[in-house]
Amino acid sequence: MICPVCETELLDKYKFCYECGTNLTKGENKLSVSPNEINKLLELSFAFEINNLVDEAIKAYTAILQVSENYADVHYKLANAYEAKGEIGKSIAEYQKAVRINPNYVEAHRKLGELYSDEGLYELAISEFKKVLDIKIIHRYADVHNNLGVAYEKNGQLAEAIKSYRTSISINPKYGKAHFNLGNALFDKGEYKEAIEEYRLAINSKFDDTLCYNNLGITLAKIKKYKDAIEIFEEIIKHYPNFISAHRNLANVHLETGDNKKAKVQFKQILKLDPEDLEVKEILETL
Repeated sequence: MICPVCETELLDKYKFCYECGTNLTKGENKLSVSPNEINKLLELSFAFEINNLVDEAIKAYTAILQVSENYADVHYKLANAYEAKGEIGKSIAEYQKAVRINPNYVEAHRKLGELYSDEGLYELAISEFKKVLDIKIIHRYADVHNNLGVAYEKNGQLAEAIKSYRTSISINPKYGKAHFNLGNALFDKGEYKEAIEEYRLAINSKFDDTLCYNNLGITLAKIKKYKDAIEIFEEIIKHYPNFISAHRNLANVHLETGDNKKAKVQFKQILKLDPEDLEVKEILETL
């Protein structure tokens, strides 16, 4: 089927054109203004967006939808604008409208999945990410598999999360974030050597995240490679002297190896950064 107004190629089952909102069923056409008028409003709203005039963009998109409510792309753009304002409920509602009009709207499903995950609605997030993967199987979507893994993991489905992370990495072996997430999942499973390998692969993939180095150090300590762990934590502290977690982890390694003197140095440094840390005060008193 071809839209008679904008000439977009559509599936026969569509009742409305997802590009311009034209009613494709018999009867009165819902598009009561010309395509040129719609285009002018779209250009205006885009200008508002690039100039960070979000409220004005919302007004322009809302005006278009008052004329043509079944315009999926405008619902998507309106959702983006609401998201930029932090109005997540309204944003989700607009993404939902976009996918109701165009069930194959990949980006709208993707955004819904990300927002659901951010809001702790992990089962809904999993459902949306799966829809993305079902819609366009010709695209392999390493990032969507990774995000699906995150949703699975936060939903307590660790085995499914690991499988999704591995799929993501099989698509893009240099995807550092997926290696990092897989490392965390393997750590939670108690597979420390495999976790270490994934953290190192993340670092080699230019995933320059301090947490990755920190978690690598923690995991090395778990398998009693204390010298390597100490080197990692000292390197973190060298570049990020106010990173309390690294000081704490280094102190704990020194305690494990019986070097209370060096441990005390790190605990004292923590108190300088956080004088209200009662746990560290108790440890120092004990030492």
